[in-house]
Amino acid sequence: MIVSPYNIVVLRLEIKYFHLIFACFNLNTCVPKGIRHNFTSVDSNPNLPVKSTIVPMHQTNILHIIDTMGIGGAEKILAGTVNGLTDFQHHVIYLNGSDAMVTSLPADCRILKLNCRSKFDMLRCAFRVNRYIKKNNIDIVHSHLFMASLVARMACPKRVKLFTTIHNLPSYNFFSESRVANWLERITTRKRHHLIAICHEVFNDYKNKFGVKGDYTILYNYVEDEFYKPAYHSMNFKENFRMIAVGNLKKQKNYGYLVEAFKSMPKNIYLDIYGSGEEEPELRSVIEKHRLNIRLCGVHKNIQQLLTTYDAFIMSSRFEGQPISLLEAMASGMPAILSDIPVLREVTNCKAVFFDLDNVNDLVVKVTAIANHRINLDDLAKANFERIKKIGSRENYMTMLKKIYLDPDTYRSNSGIQKRSAGTIFRPALTVSA
Repeated sequence: MIVSPYNIVVLRLEIKYFHLIFACFNLNTCVPKGIRHNFTSVDSNPNLPVKSTIVPMHQTNILHIIDTMGIGGAEKILAGTVNGLTDFQHHVIYLNGSDAMVTSLPADCRILKLNCRSKFDMLRCAFRVNRYIKKNNIDIVHSHLFMASLVARMACPKRVKLFTTIHNLPSYNFFSESRVANWLERITTRKRHHLIAICHEVFNDYKNKFGVKGDYTILYNYVEDEFYKPAYHSMNFKENFRMIAVGNLKKQKNYGYLVEAFKSMPKNIYLDIYGSGEEEPELRSVIEKHRLNIRLCGVHKNIQQLLTTYDAFIMSSRFEGQPISLLEAMASGMPAILSDIPVLREVTNCKAVFFDLDNVNDLVVKVTAIANHRINLDDLAKANFERIKKIGSRENYMTMLKKIYLDPDTYRSNSGIQKRSAGTIFRPALTVSA
């Protein structure tokens, strides 16, 4: 891509005046420094579940800001939060891109699309968000993903609480390639901002790269109730072994690894991939050329109806935050076959079949052994099914998030979290030869 001298000058000018603009946004001397919410206790009925023990005396205005409203993990969590926390008046602003998830928002949610044209348009977006916050008396801002979080920090006055959810490992996304992105992340964060990380690995990675200036909370993602099945999915296949993968067709998901592995897979093993993305033409070309047992099935809205029609869930990602698709598979009682990366070990508590991303044959040997009934997946499926009920409850998520919103001091972390070691690659098929 050719960068014109004009664009370089514009970028330098914008960076030069970032500090000044931040200062202007954060002065707000005519506005009280803090918002005080009144709380009241609710006596719980022991026979009924209680969503929260604190209730706002007035309806609090919450602004959620995100990059797009496409079908993704962060977007699903945002939409679920808006639908789940009915005590608040919700507002949603997204910068640009897909509108797919907009229809899942409730009718009383106020929605604004900024039509952000490029990274050079962030200042205009920040001014619009700042005006929106003031005009609509926003009490809380919750941002998701990098661009939206940057705009939120620029726009958010001191009097407004700002929460930012980190959904992915900064060491492996755009922060690994952009010095400007790293610099902006450091200079825009303030001690008053509250960080929410979706798992320990994500938090540790962010902390090691940027440090944490203020309070933070580790809050696992949740799974919608419709995904939970009465029992885990036991191995009942006979001749054919069918796997399902769910996720956008992009480099991070590493579908090329699975395609390469299937060149050596036995003919009784099949894979269906649900998702769309930029890598679809290339993947389809290779699949058709080698006549592999892989189907690209596109996007399916009711994936919960499909999961249990397969024998196992597979994910080959190079890096992840806390993938919603894996959590949904666990709630459906599915056994998991996963790339050996620390985040996926944390999510499953190491109860999965892990394969080496540097060795395609490692996956071939293990899946072949499973298909030949030489490895039983029932114990792994059962362990994950029980685990997700503990860490992925929608009700618990909403309860905790509501407490964080209304009084962050009552649910915050201010001490370091011990790192989880990836350990050695889990090899349940050590005695199996290719």
